[in-house]
Order: sequence, then structure tokens, then C-alpha cells
Amino acid sequence: MFAFLSSGTELHRFGRGKMPKIALVVLMFIPLIYGALYLWAFWAPDHELDHLPVALVNVDAGASRDGEPVTAGQDLVDELVDGHELAWTVTNAKEAAAGVKDGDYYFSVTIPSDFSASAVSAGTGTPLPATVQVDYNDSNSFLATTMGKQAMVQLRDAVATEIGDQTVNALLVGVDDAGDGIRSAADGAGRLFDGLTTASAGAGSLLVGLDALADGAVALDDGAARLTDGTGTLATGLDTLSDGAQTLAGSSVTLSDGTVQVSEGLQAAAAGAATLSEKSVGLADGADRIADGTVTLAGGTASVSTGLKDLLLQMQAAPAGTPVSAFLPAVEQLGAGAAAVNTGAQGALTQTQTYAGLSAQFSAGTQELSGRLTAGAPGAAEVATGAGQLAAGAASLADGAGTAASGAHALSAGSTELAAGTAALVGGTSELAAGGSSLNTGAAELATGSGTLSDALAEGGQSAPDLSADQIAAKTAVIASPVTLVQKWENASGSFGEGFAPFFLALATFVGGLITWLILRALPTRALASAASGLRSTMTGFLPAMAIGLAQVVIMVLVLVYGIGLQPEHWLGMSAFLYLTTLAFLALQQMFIILLGTAAGRVVSLVLLMLQLSSSGGTYPVETTPVFFQVLHPFMPASYVVTGLRELITGGIDSRLWVSVVVLAVMLVGSIAISAWSAGRQRIWTVGRLHPELTI
Repeated sequence: MFAFLSSGTELHRFGRGKMPKIALVVLMFIPLIYGALYLWAFWAPDHELDHLPVALVNVDAGASRDGEPVTAGQDLVDELVDGHELAWTVTNAKEAAAGVKDGDYYFSVTIPSDFSASAVSAGTGTPLPATVQVDYNDSNSFLATTMGKQAMVQLRDAVATEIGDQTVNALLVGVDDAGDGIRSAADGAGRLFDGLTTASAGAGSLLVGLDALADGAVALDDGAARLTDGTGTLATGLDTLSDGAQTLAGSSVTLSDGTVQVSEGLQAAAAGAATLSEKSVGLADGADRIADGTVTLAGGTASVSTGLKDLLLQMQAAPAGTPVSAFLPAVEQLGAGAAAVNTGAQGALTQTQTYAGLSAQFSAGTQELSGRLTAGAPGAAEVATGAGQLAAGAASLADGAGTAASGAHALSAGSTELAAGTAALVGGTSELAAGGSSLNTGAAELATGSGTLSDALAEGGQSAPDLSADQIAAKTAVIASPVTLVQKWENASGSFGEGFAPFFLALATFVGGLITWLILRALPTRALASAASGLRSTMTGFLPAMAIGLAQVVIMVLVLVYGIGLQPEHWLGMSAFLYLTTLAFLALQQMFIILLGTAAGRVVSLVLLMLQLSSSGGTYPVETTPVFFQVLHPFMPASYVVTGLRELITGGIDSRLWVSVVVLAVMLVGSIAISAWSAGRQRIWTVGRLHPELTI
């Protein structure tokens, strides 16, 4: 059940000696080395970009806006350097280009001379986006370029913020200028509103006056109609009165002629009759005068009525803008005519009343005279007949006088109503004139406010930009994207595969050496048993590995170029360099095996492989890895392999390639030399060599 603890188990042999125990411990840490070490190296490279060396060049010439200097380029430099997002080095264009080419900088950022001018161009008619030039070199590091692109997104945001401030400032200046005009326009609009308010109030007063004027005109028309009717009635009564008076006058003459033949006793009656006849003649004349005045009064009343109707027609036909004061003379003249009619009507009424009283007295006297004549002179038939005719005429005269009195009363009432209507008409006209004055004042304010509004809008229009469709599109593009990144590549990688090829080819050559020495013996024992030197013994094992390594390189290059599609700039140079790398790794691993023994040498090779993977800079820039790997980087052979292959694949060969060639050549020669020295010492066999503590 516990057979694995018995002395016959495989673990039992690790209990003898130091090396087996060390090997057992190393075996337990191999997964940790391959797992945790690699994760540690590339745990958060994007958090270490502040260690990535990048050149920053500022050639901005500056600009001015409204007389104030604008140095957007220097402001951007200060912001980037103070932000510590990358390891910025402010330098000139020549040194930056040389540094990117030699690998001192992974890439460079150049702020052009027109940067500030472009920043303030948004407020002009020819807006231009600000540009920032970025120069990459994939032969430095493909992932450094990739990370640089991500960093440039942050740079673009920073530049967009800086340029956005300039752009918005330029635009807001124009908006503020237009705003001044708009505020003036608002003041003009306020004055316009005040004028409209005043005009509205005047229009209300005008409407009230028009209503009052209409009411007065209606009352005036009614009074004029009643006055006309009363005048007609008065004229009719006066005509009857005149006829009766004439009849009375004739009868009085007849009566006077008859009384001459009456007895002397009737002298007094004859004399009274003669006197009565004279009075009758005067009464007839007065009636004629009243009739004539009544006819004249009727004509005046008709004229007043006609004038009123003409005034109403003029007011209705007048244009909307005709001032009310234009109608005042006609209205005043109409009022004066109405007053005159009223005065005449009052006089006619008085005369008519007086005349009616006299007529009544005359009728009573005549009747009394007739009675006396009848009683005093029965024989005077002619006198009685004349007296009867005289009484009939007097009765007719009394009826006519009553009719005239009624007409005179109606005439007086109509004239009074006419006077009241005329007064209302005059009052309404005055109120209409006041409303028209207010309306005129409001119209003046309205005109002033309109002028102010027009001037302010004109000024605002001049301040506001007058842009064409192309200019609007250009400004929109600049505001939406105020910064343009101009990216240039030196020795650009065509794909991710091409960018990662140096790293994986270095890994492939090292693993190829590991597998080779699993099959081949690093130091054949037959050579050690002979009198051959240590170098010859070493080369006896190395030459077969060289042949296998050559085959590995040829097959790998053919598949990469013709199978996968890798297009190296210098494929022959790449092939030669790969073969040199293969030989160097074979020699190094052979040295570990000869020097440390087969088992320990292979374990050391595995550990070295992991250290090289995490510190060679084949993936992320070594500056983004922990300090431990940065210290290891220059001592790892794969670091030089990756550097040389990048320049041979992407182009841009410089001194770094030759340094890599020298390092690999020295490692090859040095490893063979150490192996030869160790092999020479191994000519003497010991118990430890005959029975090694650890074998694989």
C-alpha cells in the first residue's frame, strides 16, 4: 500500500547526495518559474508606461488672438511632461529622429510650427484642425508601437482639451459679440412692447369715444326727426290759423259794413267791431310771420339732419390713418346749427303761445259782441249773419291756434333732444380726439422701438459670422475633432505575426537546442577515452548538432516565408542570423551539460529559457516590466536575438544588429571554449562520474 515509500521506489535515489535533493527542489519550482515568473513580468505593463522613453519635440511658432499671445504648443508640452503618462524627453527634431532610429526612444511626438495658429483658426473663416506628428519605429518594439498608439489616444484627448479650450474661446467671442446685438435688440423689443401697450390703451379710448359718438349721433338723428315732425305739425296748424284769421278779417269787414245801417244805438258796437277788425288784421299778419318762421325752421332742421348724415358717411369712408381732429370743424358747425335751431324753435313756441292767447280772447269778445248785437238789434239781420260768420271764423282760428301750440311743443321737445344729442356728439368727438392723441403717441414709441430693434439686429447680424456651407462643414469638423494625429512609421511591421516573429523565432531556436541535446550527447564518452583534446571532444558532439540546427533553420525559414507569408526585409540575412543564433544556443546548452552534468545542465537551460522569455523585451518593452527583469535584460542572449531579428525582418539595420552578432558570436566561441576546457578536465574518470548522483 505504501510501496512508493519503499527503498525500491524512484524517489529513493534522490535521497543520496546533494545534487538529487537540489534537483528535486528545482523540479517542484519549475511550474512556478514558468507560470508565476512570466505573469509577474507582464502583470500590468500598461501601468508602467511612465517608464517608456519617448521623445517630445516642440517647434510651435505661437500665434495671437485679439492681441494676446497664444502658445498652445508649449502649454501642451508642459501638460504632457507634468502628467508623467510617458517618460517624455523634450529634445529637438534631429536628436529625436536619431533616438527613434537607434532605439533610444520608442517613438517621438512632434508639435508642428502651426499648432497655435490652428488652435485659434476656429474663430476665422478658414478653420484647421491642429496636428500632432508621431513617428514610430517597429524595429524598436512592435508592442511599444501598439502601446504608443494607445498612449496617443490619451495625448489626443489632452490636445483636444487644450485645443478645445482655444476653439470654444474663439467661438464664444463671436457669440458674445452677437449677444451684444441681441441684448440691444431685446431693449428695442421692450420699447416696441411699451409703444404697443400705449397704442393699445389709445385704441381702447378711441373705441370708447367712437361708441359715445355713435350714441350721440343716434340721439341727434332721433331729435332731428322729431323736430321735423313737430315743424310739419306746426306749419299745418299755422296754415289753418292763417285761413281762419283771413276769414275772420273778411267777416269783420262785412260786419262793419252792416253796422252802419244799424241804429245809432249800436254805434258803440260798431266801433268795437271796427276795432276788432283791426286786431284781426294784425292777428292775421302775426300768423303769417309765424308760418314763415316755421318754414325757415323746418329748412334749418333738415339741413342739420343732412349735415349729420354727411358727417357719418365721411367718418365711415375716411382712411384708417385719418386723424380724428379732421372731423372736429364739421362736428362743431353741426352743433352750432343745432343750437340755432333750438333757439328758433323756442322763439316760435313763445310767439305761438302768445298768439294762441290773443286768438282765444278775440273769440270770446266776438261771441260777446254777437250776443249783444242779437239782443240789442233784432232787426239787424245782416249784422247777426256777419256776427255768426265771425264766430265761426273765430272758432276755426282757435282750433288752428291749438294745433299750432301742439306742434310748437313737439318742436321744442325735438330741439331739446337735438341739443342733447349734439352735446353728446361733441363729447364723444373730444374723447375720440384724446384717444387718437394717445394712439399717435403710442405709434411714435412704436416707430422708435422698431428703429432700435432694426439697428440692434443689424449690429448683431454684422457681429454674427456669415458662413458658407463649406465653412460650416469645416468648423463642424474642427469642433468635432480639433486634433489630427499624423502617424508615420519607420520600418513598419505588416502584421502582429511579423511584429512577434523575432520573439517566437528566438524561442524556437532555443527550444530546438533543448530537443537536440535530448537526442544527441553533448560530450561523447568515446572521444573522452581517446587522446583527443577537449576542443576536439567538444566539437565531436557539436558538429552533429550544427548539422541538425542548419536543417532546423532551413525548414523554419521556408515555412515562414512561403507557408505563413512572413516577408522579411532581409531574408538571407535573417536566415544567417537564425543559424548563428541556433549555433550559439546549442553551444551554450552544451556548455551547461558538459559543465554541470546532463541533468543539471538541462534544468539550468529550462530556467534560462524562462528568464529569457520574460526579460528579452520580445513582447512588451522591457521598461514596462519589473526592475528585476530590466536588470536581467542586457545579460540574456535572447535580448540580442530579438533585437537583431527585428531589424532584419522589419528593416532599419543599425549598430544594434552588429552588436547582437558580436554578442552571439562571443557566446558561441566562449561556450565552446568553456566546454573544451571542461571536457579536457573530464579525461580523468572519478567515482562520481562513473556513478553520478543524478542521471536523466
